[in-house]
Amino acid sequence: MNPTLRTRIPNSNRPSPDAGGAAHATVRVHIVYGILLALIALFGLRLFYVQIIRYGYYRGAALSDQLKQYDIPAARGIIEAHDGNQIVPIVLNQELFTLYADPTYVKQPDQAAEKVAAIIGGDGSKYASLMRTKDTRYVVLARKLTDTQSKQILGLKIPGVGTQGQDYRTYPQGTLAAQVLGFVDTQGSGQYGLEQALNGQLSGKSGKVKAVTDVYGVPLAATKGNTETAPVNGDTIVTTLNLPMQAHLEQILADEYKKTKSQGISALIIDPNTGQIKAMANYPSYDPANYQAVTDPNIFQNGTVANAIEPGSIMKTLTTSAALDQEAIQPDSTFYDPAHWVIDGFNITDIEEDGGARHHLLQCR
Repeated sequence: MNPTLRTRIPNSNRPSPDAGGAAHATVRVHIVYGILLALIALFGLRLFYVQIIRYGYYRGAALSDQLKQYDIPAARGIIEAHDGNQIVPIVLNQELFTLYADPTYVKQPDQAAEKVAAIIGGDGSKYASLMRTKDTRYVVLARKLTDTQSKQILGLKIPGVGTQGQDYRTYPQGTLAAQVLGFVDTQGSGQYGLEQALNGQLSGKSGKVKAVTDVYGVPLAATKGNTETAPVNGDTIVTTLNLPMQAHLEQILADEYKKTKSQGISALIIDPNTGQIKAMANYPSYDPANYQAVTDPNIFQNGTVANAIEPGSIMKTLTTSAALDQEAIQPDSTFYDPAHWVIDGFNITDIEEDGGARHHLLQCR
């Protein structure tokens, strides 16, 4: 008996192992492609948001460390007065320098302070302490350095130490008319007198410059993007003061102050034809170039216009002059003085040195 021969006929409908692996690989590729497309789309949306929607914000943030805005100070107006037939300045500007440091760049504060003190004097340990100040980029070491001192400091080339020019008021006439003029504080603002009353006219208007800077904050002058607005200097003020009269009046007040032993004394000289003030003085006075030395702020006041003073008999002349000017009375008008009046419930009487009342006719002459 012959064995039965069995033949396996492949099933064409059943997938082969190789076909299944290829299908899974295709699915994985599609998933990877999908993920990549999603990432590309996500990055694209982010770039669109940053570059289009938030363009202004990020541009400003990028420039904030390099683009700086600086004020260009205006020159303060000068003040002038009359000296004979000439008009001369009594308040001028002088450029002095502020010494500053950026503690973040000062690596050897003790050595730097010693070199600075050798040029400008002062306490070297104090300078060193200031140069170690934390959480700041600017500390003032000294003010009012001369041009020579400024150049010597800059010649040391100490990292983080520099000078900045600033106009200070100078007074060629010394203490003359100090209370009339007032002074300018370290912030450049007028205090008391004409400096405060006319501060808007005298101070002018600062200019502006926007500049791209280097890592040290120094403007790059060659940058085309720099913009500048020129400053407008302050006005020149011409007063009616007559300097010889002012000096003479102040000397009279100084002499009378010693004689009377008063707390203060004031006087002024007026041109009766024009009403111009030719001299206005107070004593005691002060030096406006060294106003920091004043311990009593009342000395800054211009007593001739700020203090309340009993006018006394001068009011008779002023009242009569005003009445004549308004034609309320005539030069030949007469009045009876009973030496006693009741006004708003108060008894007003004439008092002479002997304490007696007077009854007479007053006639304008």
